[in-house]
Amino acid sequence: MLKQLLENRAVNLGYTGFHHYVYELQNCVEVIGIEAKSLHIEHSQIAAAYIDGNRIFIKSMHYGTTMMKLTDGVDEAIVQLFVLPSGEMRVEVKPFIGNANVVSVHFRTILADTAIAIDLKGALKRFLLANQLITDTASILEVHYQSMHPNVLRDSYAGNFVLGYHPTGESIANGDEYALANRIANLQFSKIVILQDGIHKMIALKMLLSFVISNRIFVNNELSM
Repeated sequence: MLKQLLENRAVNLGYTGFHHYVYELQNCVEVIGIEAKSLHIEHSQIAAAYIDGNRIFIKSMHYGTTMMKLTDGVDEAIVQLFVLPSGEMRVEVKPFIGNANVVSVHFRTILADTAIAIDLKGALKRFLLANQLITDTASILEVHYQSMHPNVLRDSYAGNFVLGYHPTGESIANGDEYALANRIANLQFSKIVILQDGIHKMIALKMLLSFVISNRIFVNNELSM
């Protein structure tokens, strides 16, 4: 017991006010794309974790950044862990996509490569068009979804896509869209309101979509360079 207390003191030396926080992550297909059976943390002095049934518990140990790999024995998901000086933790999941419905969001750089433009509604419209759920003349008015990803996009508010957080926990403003680059956002949709031929229509889209935000194009879940 004394040894453990001394180790904890050494780990947190220099970080006054550091507290251990425990973060819970669902071990389910919607969040990480696999049913994880085992895990490995790159730097165990920064965080510790274990799997208990359908729940994964992660405890902050020391200020810093590390990576956790989750596997079901075949496929793998990656979790980035950001432990703040206070001990609070930010978690970003890079799930295994597998055969999920992948919606490619191809961003482009603007302002001499200092920022990027992301068109989530445009990507969603292309998906709906490809699946013959709307016509080309339709426009999307509202999107209703629940984010399955902790730090990319929050749940929809007032029917719009809502920007989320940097990995450090800071809010993303419209001018900070680059922080969403090269990420995957899993969104569980409930309905979409469109305007088509001057008429408001509602699409009951109860579907999980994986938005791959990248400057590379995905074709049938394979990268096309």
